[in-house]
Amino acid sequence: MRMSEPLFSKKQIYDLMIPLIMEQVFMAAIGMFDVIMVSGLGEHSISAVSLVDFINQLINSVLTALSTGGAIVCSQYLGRKDLRDAGEAVEHLILLVTFAGTAMMMAALAGNPWILKRLYGSIEPQVLEAGSVYFCLSGISYPFIALFCCSAAVMRVLGYARVSFYTSLVMNLLNISMNAVFIFGFHWGVFGAGMASLLSRAAVSLVLFYLVVNRQNMVPVRPLVWWRLRRKRASAILGLAIPTSLESSLFYIGRLLVQRVVTGFGTSAIAANAVSLTVTEFLHMPGAGIGIAMITIVGRCVGADEKKQARGYARYLIGLTYVFQGVCCAASMVFASRITGLYNLTDVTKETAVWMLMTHGVICALFWPMGFTTANALKSAGDVRFTMAMSFACMWVFRVGGSYLFVRLFPQLGVMNVWFAMYCDWVARAGICFVRFRGNRWLDKGVGG
Repeated sequence: MRMSEPLFSKKQIYDLMIPLIMEQVFMAAIGMFDVIMVSGLGEHSISAVSLVDFINQLINSVLTALSTGGAIVCSQYLGRKDLRDAGEAVEHLILLVTFAGTAMMMAALAGNPWILKRLYGSIEPQVLEAGSVYFCLSGISYPFIALFCCSAAVMRVLGYARVSFYTSLVMNLLNISMNAVFIFGFHWGVFGAGMASLLSRAAVSLVLFYLVVNRQNMVPVRPLVWWRLRRKRASAILGLAIPTSLESSLFYIGRLLVQRVVTGFGTSAIAANAVSLTVTEFLHMPGAGIGIAMITIVGRCVGADEKKQARGYARYLIGLTYVFQGVCCAASMVFASRITGLYNLTDVTKETAVWMLMTHGVICALFWPMGFTTANALKSAGDVRFTMAMSFACMWVFRVGGSYLFVRLFPQLGVMNVWFAMYCDWVARAGICFVRFRGNRWLDKGVGG
């Protein structure tokens, strides 16, 4: 029996994967630089920016998940060499995600600051005031985040990963430059940080959208005036996008509820938690970038009915994630004290943050890749309902439920209870994904399957 030709060479895999990892690093850098650059204004400013960034992460995760659903459809059509349907899927993806971002903007502006009060409960007045300013500017940026997410997803699936990478690089350079001018030059404080993020996201998202419509030559995309939503095509995208976005939204809603536990320990705990989470986002970037590469690689294999190749590539990428994550986690543990020293924290806050990074380094290296990168392999094949159910159960049983339980059982551990509950969540996800990946059912969930 003649062996099938490999759909991807190792060079193609690395050419796709490395720009995606770097892109994820640059995207995470926006929030990190906002926190670093406002840290000189005091822990109230750090807390305000970090609390709103939790909401921004929720919005970004939902929009990214919607984009991922459409990207899976596009990828599988490309695997079947059905370019016309792939082009229509691109148009529908951009329309649907941009509409969602606009709706989120309207909700954020209408609900500010009520949303902050409801989410965070006993938030200090000074933190609430600064947070409301930052939340307003963040809300205005949501349509641009949506446009960036879907345009970047399209370019990655079509093989233009470097374009997505370079636009992320430009976005971060713009953000850092404007942060310096607005915060230190104009002395705008938290308002300056929010304005820098808004303007950088708006400029780059519009450029990336232009490239999708006018500069890529992989699939036919019609002029914008001809775009129309068609029920069948929209249903195919939403059938994958809705479970994926629900998974992400429930995940971050759970994190927001856990954040209520953190706020109960005071401003020092909020600041330590914010700094540690910001740093650990970088440690997850190799896995996040490789997980996005799964969409193109595994999705095309499933679309071409090359299931054996889909499993083989997924296994290889999961192994790479363990290597990259292990190196990053080891580095974070060695340099934990120096890293936290960048944030102008008090001695007590810094000590807590260092302890968070040390424990995180061990658990992340062992369990995060299997629990999260493997889940992306399942999604890429269309197994989105399973990953949604798993994420919902693990988040609400272990992370949310565990946080409240551990605080009651071990009050002396303070905010560390939240991190121990998160580790329980990761261990459970890793075990479930390992069992699912070893079976075959996840490979039978393709578009139209």
